[in-house]
Order: sequence, then C-alpha cells, then structure tokens
Amino acid sequence: MEAVLVVPLVLVPVLLAVVVFGRLEHTRLVLDAAAAAGARQAAVVGGDSSLVRTRIITELSDGGLDPDRVRIVIEPAVASWGEPIRVQVSIDEQAAIPFAGTWAVPLEAEFVTRSEVTR
Repeated sequence: MEAVLVVPLVLVPVLLAVVVFGRLEHTRLVLDAAAAAGARQAAVVGGDSSLVRTRIITELSDGGLDPDRVRIVIEPAVASWGEPIRVQVSIDEQAAIPFAGTWAVPLEAEFVTRSEVTR
C-alpha cells in the first residue's frame, strides 16, 4: 500500500530530475565544445568573422541545440598576433521537474585564445 504512494510522489520526480539535470549537463558540454571550436577558428583567422560564427553554429547544431537561442560574443573583432581573443556562448535553458517547479537555468561557456595571424 505504501509503495503506491511512494512511487508516484517520490521516485518519479527523482527519475525526472536525473533526466532534466542530464539534459542541462549535455547542453553545458555542447556550449563548451562550441566555444572551444570557435576560439580555435578565431585564432586562425585573427578575430571575429563569418567563418568563426559558422563553426560555432555547426557545433551547436551537431550537439542538438538551436543556434538561434544561443548568444555569441567574440571580442575583439580584429586581433593582431598574440593578442587574446575571447569567445563566449550562452543560453537560458528551462528545468521543469513535476511537483518541484520550473526555473530558468543560465548556462555559459567561455574560451580565451591568442591570435595566430600576423598583421
């Protein structure tokens, strides 16, 4: 009799929480990969360009994220050899667990690299 009450009220939300937090961790890993790939491309081209943004968008899409929901910041637009280039990608995800609630979870990844282009 107690199992009938415990399973839906305790175990199901716990199982769903594991799935939700697993999805959030997957999103964080995809953001990390996209920022790293974008930083590497930015180092090769010497700053922000359509090639860098295309590389980031490709990583996000391959990871199952909608690139239109992701904010991308690349600074500076042009960097000389050895200057740092910062690539930041961020998204606001929703975490919803039955009986516990729904909340926004901001996720962000940032990589800094140095330009490899001599100008």
